[in-house]
Amino acid sequence: MPRHDGRTAQIGDTLSAAQPRPQPAARSLAAAIRQPRRGGALERAVEMVIYGTGVLTLVLLIGILVLLAQQGLRLFLEFDYSFWRFLTYPNAITDNTSHPEDFRFGIIAPLIATLWVTLVTLVLAVPLGLATAVYISEIAPPGVRLYIKSAAELLAGVPTILFGFVGLFLLVPFVRDQFGWGAGGMSGMTAGIVVAFIAVPLIISIADDALQAVPVDFRENAYALGCNKLQAIWFVIMPAAISGLAAAAMLGMARAVGETMAVLILAGGNSSITDSPFDSMRTMTATIASGFGNASAYSLLRPALFMTGLVLFAITFFTTVIADAVLEKQRKRFSR
Repeated sequence: MPRHDGRTAQIGDTLSAAQPRPQPAARSLAAAIRQPRRGGALERAVEMVIYGTGVLTLVLLIGILVLLAQQGLRLFLEFDYSFWRFLTYPNAITDNTSHPEDFRFGIIAPLIATLWVTLVTLVLAVPLGLATAVYISEIAPPGVRLYIKSAAELLAGVPTILFGFVGLFLLVPFVRDQFGWGAGGMSGMTAGIVVAFIAVPLIISIADDALQAVPVDFRENAYALGCNKLQAIWFVIMPAAISGLAAAAMLGMARAVGETMAVLILAGGNSSITDSPFDSMRTMTATIASGFGNASAYSLLRPALFMTGLVLFAITFFTTVIADAVLEKQRKRFSR
């Protein structure tokens, strides 16, 4: 057997010392990786709950659509009411009758009323909401921004029927005495003014998020080129955030289309086609709310109101989907 002399032993000790030894932190990390993670079961349970909530939302959405279609199509399939008459009849009289020839209900009158109220709302709410969002995002000091943002969020949580009461006791007497709009001051214009204040907080919130999503580089480059604050806002920041601002306007539109109580109180209740927003009118939501309580299960009125709800659902659904697609476009544009 070969004998190891002292020089060989010294070389072995040197090589052993040269090998890297695992540090304590590395050993602790390796041990933690090998051990089963604590709370893993709880995390999986939470993930399943979140996933189930998302699936439930989708199921509810599909269920609402199926229910509206199932009940609404009875108007044509079971009661043999003319589809063309439903589209074109210039009135939406909510009478309980089971005879198609005596039923006088068309979607065109409440649809036009809804468009009038929505138009007034957009004309008032979009400039006010966007201007406020630009101010709190680009101009206001942090303290002022916090107060305005909190006030907008608080305003968004106020029940809309309270807006209707405020409009009924403050705005309606004023427009009745000064302008004579509609039926005693109740008109599409009156309702649109109040609904504009309901839609403004939503527009402010979404537009502010869109403006905040614009990278800081855009602002710095604009200032480096000699732009002042207003020039940077108008020529750089707002064009960069145009997708989000458009989505804010579209979601404000969806909010106006779906508003019920304030419109029911303030629009006046005329069920025929109106020529201007200064007339008394009844929107689709107000038609459903006012007629459903008296609708018999055996009359044509109930399926007609379900069909009206289906049209309303389609308008708000597609508006929201388009707005979400526009917002997603902006998120991808500025993603890093």
